[in-house]
Amino acid sequence: MARPKDKRRLAPEASVPVPQRPDLLRGWRWVAAVILVVLVFYWIPLTDPNTSPRYDAIDVHYSAQKYFADHLRQGELPSWTPYIFSGFPFLADPQVGAWYPPNWPFFVAGITPKAIEAELALHAAIALAGAYLLIFSITGERFPAFVGALFYGLSGFFADHSQHVGMFSTASWAPWLLWSYRRALSGGAVRWIGAGGLIGGCLVLAGHFQTALYSFCALCLLAAAELVLKPRHWKRSIVVVAGIVALAAGISVIQSLPGLELASYSERATVDYGSSSERVLQLESLTNLVWPNATGSRAPGYYLYSGLLLVPLALLGLTDVRLRWAGGILAVGSIWYMLGPAFGLFRLGALVPGLHSVRAPVHGWFVATLGLALLSAGGVGWLLRRFNGKLAYKVALVVAVSADLFFWNSYTNEGAYARYIFERLYGTNENLARQNIATSQEARTRYHAPRGLVLFGPLNHPLDIHLEATYGYNPLELLRYRQYFDAVSANAKLLAGLNVSRTVDPELRAAAIPFSPTLPRAYFARSIAVVEDDADALARLATLDPAAETVAAEPVDPALANPNAQVRIVSSSESSYVLSYDLAAESLLRMSVPYFPGWTAEADGQKLRIIRVDHAFIGVVVPAGQGELRLEYRSTYFAWGAALSLLTLLAALVLIGGRGLRLAALPSNQADEPQG
Repeated sequence: MARPKDKRRLAPEASVPVPQRPDLLRGWRWVAAVILVVLVFYWIPLTDPNTSPRYDAIDVHYSAQKYFADHLRQGELPSWTPYIFSGFPFLADPQVGAWYPPNWPFFVAGITPKAIEAELALHAAIALAGAYLLIFSITGERFPAFVGALFYGLSGFFADHSQHVGMFSTASWAPWLLWSYRRALSGGAVRWIGAGGLIGGCLVLAGHFQTALYSFCALCLLAAAELVLKPRHWKRSIVVVAGIVALAAGISVIQSLPGLELASYSERATVDYGSSSERVLQLESLTNLVWPNATGSRAPGYYLYSGLLLVPLALLGLTDVRLRWAGGILAVGSIWYMLGPAFGLFRLGALVPGLHSVRAPVHGWFVATLGLALLSAGGVGWLLRRFNGKLAYKVALVVAVSADLFFWNSYTNEGAYARYIFERLYGTNENLARQNIATSQEARTRYHAPRGLVLFGPLNHPLDIHLEATYGYNPLELLRYRQYFDAVSANAKLLAGLNVSRTVDPELRAAAIPFSPTLPRAYFARSIAVVEDDADALARLATLDPAAETVAAEPVDPALANPNAQVRIVSSSESSYVLSYDLAAESLLRMSVPYFPGWTAEADGQKLRIIRVDHAFIGVVVPAGQGELRLEYRSTYFAWGAALSLLTLLAALVLIGGRGLRLAALPSNQADEPQG
């Protein structure tokens, strides 16, 4: 009789390890999926010549980036531009994104309207990849992480803010910032603090302060959520958050210091939004979450749609304890804040440095979207376990989510891109302005038109066509200059003080009509009146005639008036003037150049005193004698900021390279985290 087979003999064979494909290769498949999804989503605006970016994407970002790139390709840094606002500290404006690394390839290649679309597509991929890594670091499940990433990277926030390139770029790095925090927290490796600092630095340099501030608030919310589950890690959490924030601040100081200086001289310095209800999230707008444009409003900031399945999946995701706290705190905390002062948290948030000075809290919607995306991944995981994770179900889910988001947030969403060729929207009018105005404008005189005029293409067309103009478009316009410009409507004599030789016909029958008298760019004061403070200087604009009188906002001897003295501009560049003078006595020179720190005056090696005149402009006290005066602009903080940024960058790279450096003295939860 045959002996029965001993089933135990099969055990050793079953225990032989089966070769596994490296985890890295599996990860690259999801990277390829991210790239494919982004290419499909942005295929029309990237390839169709009959589409174009629109609104601020052209008026602000295209014009500024093109101006910077053109100068960079000529080996120049345009620290000051004479073409908008009668002169403006161009490189201090964070919206240019001059020091933001992902912009550099586009600067080198040259900025075109399609380059702006490519920037948006690139940052959509960055947003998707970051959300995927963040979710995977929590769950260790790739497919749910990918679906959650779709809800974030293709969300209504990014569609709605396709015109705000800096905001779009900044928000794309937010999940990366949170991911680097989790990696540093889980393993204790100091290199992840360095990586987080680099990511945070990029996030700030992208050029939108409000979105950057909200991203760091999201980091703090995630840290709070992690501590709910693992309170013993509070010391490590504090060290990691502080290290990332400090490195990010140091790396970005090349832009943030000049930017803060510019903001302090702009209208933003006088406004406190700590109790404002401007552009808060309306409760009825939350219905846009479940159906696009449910409220019938397309106002920027209120298009919240991120997929029909987002909310149902997020509700299912509440069953996943790994995601419940992180996703819930990000979503609920940010929504509560965005509801404004009436709901309480906004008033508390205003105590956070910087939050009181930013408007439109609804712009923080990307934080809520990220929280909901985290929860949705938990819902996807629940479904996969319920239906055994069959491939057909996975494919159906990805197709359904992608098609839904593509249709509503790209294909039919006119806020995502314009359905007209750039030439039709902007180019033809700009070319006419170049031919009819810029080429015939008298040298060292300015052209004047009302603010916000769209007759000549982009609102910042003077940058594009190199037209020295009195107007422009920027929320950081110098406050005193804006007040002078606004006073022109009631006192037309002030135009002479702007060095205007031509203006636009107010009835738009002609692009340019002569204006007289045209005062020179530089002249010695005819008479001098001294006022006590800004309020007095501003009040004098109502009756001031710059051709007859110069108002000094600082103590100066009225005897410095010299109506018969002559001055001649020998040469000039965008940020400097060389003037020849011959004086019998010390005199006050008036320049129709806006007053801003960084301008210096020198004659025969002697530093000259600069004062503010006519509320908004530069005055120089010039000594008696014959000679040449050099007036030059150099940013007050750029050199210091560049040095500090470089040192902090080197420190971050040292931390990243120090693979053996660990936060050994603090508790770690490394075993709890997936590392791929």
